[in-house]
Amino acid sequence: MQLPKRPLGDEYTRPGAYRELSQRLAANPKMRELTALAVYAFDIRTRLLPFVYADWRMVPAGVRAVADALHGAGLTRLRVLFQLWTPNVTPSRARIDGRIPDLLLVSGLHLHSQRMFELVADAHRIPESKRPLILCGGPKAIYEPWDFFGLGEDGRINTDVSVTGECYVLLELLERILEYKGPGETMRQAFVRARDAEVLNDIPGLMYRVDSPGGRQAHLVDTGVQRLVQYFDELPMPRAGFSNLEPPHKGRTLADRPLPIDRVRRHCWITSLVMTQGCKFRCGYCPIPAYNQNTFRFKSPERLGDEMQMLRTEFGMRNFFGTDDNFLNHRPTFEATFDHLASRRILGRKFSRMVAWGTEATLYDAHKNLDTFRQARRAGLRALWFGIEDLTSTVVKKGQDGEKTREVFERLIKLRIMPMPMMILHDAQPLYTRNNLYGLLNQVRFLRKAGAISMQILVLTPAQGTEYYEKPFEDGMVFESVGGDRIEEPHWDGMHVFATHLPKPWRQQLNLLAGYAAFYNPWNLLKALFRSHYRVAAADMAMQLIGMMALAKTSVDGLRWAWKLWRGPIKRLTGLPQASKLPIVKAHPDEIETKRPTAIPPDSSEVYGTPPPRRDRIDLPILSVS
Repeated sequence: MQLPKRPLGDEYTRPGAYRELSQRLAANPKMRELTALAVYAFDIRTRLLPFVYADWRMVPAGVRAVADALHGAGLTRLRVLFQLWTPNVTPSRARIDGRIPDLLLVSGLHLHSQRMFELVADAHRIPESKRPLILCGGPKAIYEPWDFFGLGEDGRINTDVSVTGECYVLLELLERILEYKGPGETMRQAFVRARDAEVLNDIPGLMYRVDSPGGRQAHLVDTGVQRLVQYFDELPMPRAGFSNLEPPHKGRTLADRPLPIDRVRRHCWITSLVMTQGCKFRCGYCPIPAYNQNTFRFKSPERLGDEMQMLRTEFGMRNFFGTDDNFLNHRPTFEATFDHLASRRILGRKFSRMVAWGTEATLYDAHKNLDTFRQARRAGLRALWFGIEDLTSTVVKKGQDGEKTREVFERLIKLRIMPMPMMILHDAQPLYTRNNLYGLLNQVRFLRKAGAISMQILVLTPAQGTEYYEKPFEDGMVFESVGGDRIEEPHWDGMHVFATHLPKPWRQQLNLLAGYAAFYNPWNLLKALFRSHYRVAAADMAMQLIGMMALAKTSVDGLRWAWKLWRGPIKRLTGLPQASKLPIVKAHPDEIETKRPTAIPPDSSEVYGTPPPRRDRIDLPILSVS
């Protein structure tokens, strides 16, 4: 089920509200006394293609954004913990300045749910009088906030709050709780008092548990859909998230000091940055447009350039990945960005010689804007990831086809910009077909010949927050168990077949591995030597080597799963899983919620507007694609 949408005209916070909120908190002495531990949960079982190896070298942007927001609001004693680097550190043993943290902030994807639950459960080992305020966020909390309540055999383990919004919601919550915090009290004690006084109900973007007096059944309070911060230039610079990183180690407690600034680059070869958010397409399997309430938000070119320059000069970072939904969504926006970055200089040298960056886009938008890529190259763009999904437009129609793909890829390779396609394997797609592009191998070989440098292939899997989520359950496609083993969250990584009508699902699992093997292999490594430009050739060879090593690791897991699928037995679910263990009560039951269109054809999805002004103005146009 898709996320609901706020009433039209009420999607955003007031311009300037984020900065005002952050400044109020920074001036509050109670805020400056707090300590915080922000943890990105990670399940090691999900380290498979297409992300293995790259995941170790890129700290997620979300947990760093939380640290940046807290630091900008006056909470300077904090630590950012990336669980892939530090798998043994537990909240019950963590100490900051010799103290149990006042705030424990846990975030992660649905894939990492089990690790998030374990972190919450471990925090409950701390005595009640000293326990930190537990806040869960990230994609898992946004789409399934109820899942953090009623944990454990007796259901007594709970997060205090699921934050279903962005950092503005977090800061608004903390400001309200601090009003109820007395001398010597913990933040959790203050939260309980504020919750019982029902003063949190008007903060949209929260879910928390209420235990009714008199022994009546407990329930969850849902305060509704968050308001989005419209102007990304209001957000703090991404400095604190890197300055407070926990260094990689195998210990069970936090290190005495965060990772030294001069060593950050050694561990963070790739830096993720939020550049834009929102996409005009309405793909049924994608939750992005609904999360962004059908809007498109972005940073001004000057602000984006400032962030890259700061990270380059202070931390030595030079490789950036834009966590965009569709960077080419709006031409005036990306054109202004290209023009500014192309003319910018860092330490007297051209921007493109000091910085290299890549991001995501749709093939349709890339083909429509081929004339802008020369300037994009001057701006430092080195790679584009394309959500092509299916060259024959069987899964989703986004204006993609073989000839457009070839034209775009050839243009990018000529300009030394690397095309990185992302594909979806669906039930109706065979491994190979004759005389057309429908088969998986046909498409992989076509994309490689057209110039693709990397390849991502994922099995079409139901995802919470999308239109595609309910139907596979209702149709009996989703497996409950395979060979007696229950389907767990790590199986939802797109690399395990567990939702299909096919009578022999093990073949689909083997087809997935065959698709990767058709792209990452010694023959393609050899052909990479003959790329027209040495830099493209070097990148191509590197991706082939990394891909083959990752495929070897992934194949062990994939073949084991195919064996289980072949042996069976397979037990299927007959309906949707239970959403919440506790009833959910809406704090604002009369709030108007509107449904979104299921699709927008490419020829009617244009979004027009004016280029973003300079950052010293606050009236950046944010464009609705409703």
